[in-house]
Amino acid sequence: MSTLSASCHCGAVRFEAEEPEWVLDCNCSHCRLYGGLWAYYPQREVRFLGAPDTFIYMWGDRELEFHHCRTCGCATHSTQAGTDDAERIAVNARLMRGIDPKRTRLVQKNNGNDGVFWTHTDSPVLPSHDEPPQRSDP
Repeated sequence: MSTLSASCHCGAVRFEAEEPEWVLDCNCSHCRLYGGLWAYYPQREVRFLGAPDTFIYMWGDRELEFHHCRTCGCATHSTQAGTDDAERIAVNARLMRGIDPKRTRLVQKNNGNDGVFWTHTDSPVLPSHDEPPQRSDP
């Protein structure tokens, strides 16, 4: 794996992280509107270059902080509320320079509960955390 550089459109928020093995396409209302593809890492493995100048948007259960560049508005990353060393941080892989879509597996998660995605994959769609488990036929 190689280290990739990433930045928002204007360059005010910059970070480095290892090339992800997979990215998540979530179709919840937030992710669908912002068009993010999320790569997950332990928070200490994402190296921000300078202090990211972001504003935070929280909604729903208020457990996640969605960070956006104060200048250009790009959705850059999300963190667990109230922690600086979380087990997981999500960074927007669409901001990464040099990511190879042919080498990076796409995982879709149906948090929008409608099965609609702009991306395409041959892998099965993961159910929403709100969907009841599907009953399998014997």
